[in-house]
Amino acid sequence: MKFKRLLAGVMFTSALLSMGAQAAEEANQEAINGVMAKYRLNVESIEASPVDGIYEVVTNGGIFYANKDASYFFYGQLFHNTENDSINLTDITTAKRNKAVFDAANVEKELIVYPAKDEKYVVNVFTDTTCGYCMKLHSEMKQYNDAGITVRYLAFPRSGERSPNIPQMSAIWCADDKVKAMDLAKGRNFDEESNQCTDVIRSHMALGSTVGVTGTPAILLQDGSLLSGYLPAPQLLQVLEQKAKQS
Repeated sequence: MKFKRLLAGVMFTSALLSMGAQAAEEANQEAINGVMAKYRLNVESIEASPVDGIYEVVTNGGIFYANKDASYFFYGQLFHNTENDSINLTDITTAKRNKAVFDAANVEKELIVYPAKDEKYVVNVFTDTTCGYCMKLHSEMKQYNDAGITVRYLAFPRSGERSPNIPQMSAIWCADDKVKAMDLAKGRNFDEESNQCTDVIRSHMALGSTVGVTGTPAILLQDGSLLSGYLPAPQLLQVLEQKAKQS
């Protein structure tokens, strides 16, 4: 199963960490940085991959794999095939990076939170007030909360800087009662607009883009895994329970 693969992958990559830093020193980091810069990519880290002579290059535009000077490189998924399974190492690295990026963004005070009374899990949801599936998810908030899932919203207007509802979402994030404002907006009963919190909206959009959000709703789990699209409460709970067993 996918979750078993993820756990096995975490254990596999953890075993490589001690040798990875040393082996990465053999890479020509200046050359790799130069090649990535030609494609307007900023290198965040360079580590040895499990494949001899190939390095994992984490950039702001995704994960690449290159030889020691990036005279050859490719963009795609790296799998480790075992006797009984196949582990997506790229997904593991992506989740680890996403968690670090989200934690560093320090957006805790900006989230609109729907807490579960008996909280077991917390998810961060990038949402839009013009998104049908976002409204469906919101209409089932009680089901998520009853399942022990706390939902925390970030803003992600789907059309980017040209989104006509940015002023509306700004008004929601500027409201004294943000939860009430969000409830009204998801019920199409919120007509207020404001420019006072557009910086918050844009920072959430930038954060979402950085962790790979391309549409809404997008659910970022606490380990950095990103789930694209709507998931009903029972299905989301199943995902979270499986991950909890692996930790």
